[in-house]
Amino acid sequence: MKKTKTEIILIVLKYLALVAGIGFSIECGSQIFSFAGSFINPAWAEKVYKAEPFWFRIREHGSWYYIVLMSMIIAISALKAWIWYLIFDLLLKLQLESPFLLFVTKKLETISYMLLGVWVMMNLIGKSFAHYLMEGTGIELSGKFINDEYFFIAGIVFILSQIIKRGIEMQEENQLTV
Repeated sequence: MKKTKTEIILIVLKYLALVAGIGFSIECGSQIFSFAGSFINPAWAEKVYKAEPFWFRIREHGSWYYIVLMSMIIAISALKAWIWYLIFDLLLKLQLESPFLLFVTKKLETISYMLLGVWVMMNLIGKSFAHYLMEGTGIELSGKFINDEYFFIAGIVFILSQIIKRGIEMQEENQLTV
């Protein structure tokens, strides 16, 4: 049976989502190793994949600042990885014969809430911490926690989930009418 163009695109997107999920998991794992390793061997921790030099400058001003910053960075990376795994799972279970299913709306709503969580972590909590850090140490984290696109994308995904939910309701009404 020949696959349609839409099916081929969804297969490619499914594997791209898996690759993105694995990539963000590796990033999160390297941040965890860098964080844990910085207490044992700081010189090694600075050389870990995706380790930022400014993290270790902050650690010089106090462990509390460093622990809070790294906790936020690791949590954000973990949320991003989780979002991509949710997208992969959605694409894995999606059936084009009947795409309007309740699990699709639930998965899309979960993805939108997770995107909103990333935005809250980065913009609200991150900006507050950056201000606190600036007052306490003089180190400026300008631009590190500015990612308004997550709020925008969360809104779009949530709207799509509501449209699909309405499609399910209409589909159920039509089945009852017939």
